[in-house]
Amino acid sequence: MNHWLVIVAMAAITYVLRAAPLIVPMGRIEAGLERRLRHLPPALFAALIVPALLAPAGALLGGVRLWAGLLGLVVGWRTRSIPVTIAAGLSAYALLRWLAP
Repeated sequence: MNHWLVIVAMAAITYVLRAAPLIVPMGRIEAGLERRLRHLPPALFAALIVPALLAPAGALLGGVRLWAGLLGLVVGWRTRSIPVTIAAGLSAYALLRWLAP
């Protein structure tokens, strides 16, 4: 029963957080804060991806994931396109896994 209580509570919290901007009128965000918030998505994405590329098992490793991730980084930097970056990274990962099992 405790599991269901946690699931329902998290669903309610998620709903409230997503509905709050529609319900509560908000003013304009300060320009300095808005500039800083623009850096948040890339920083969060990097915080999620880098540990998975460098240390997937808890120890510092190289290998296929790292090389595919580096290629994805270069493609993303050059193209500034998320779909192209994802396609390049996944293609590189699949090709490298196929070449070096």
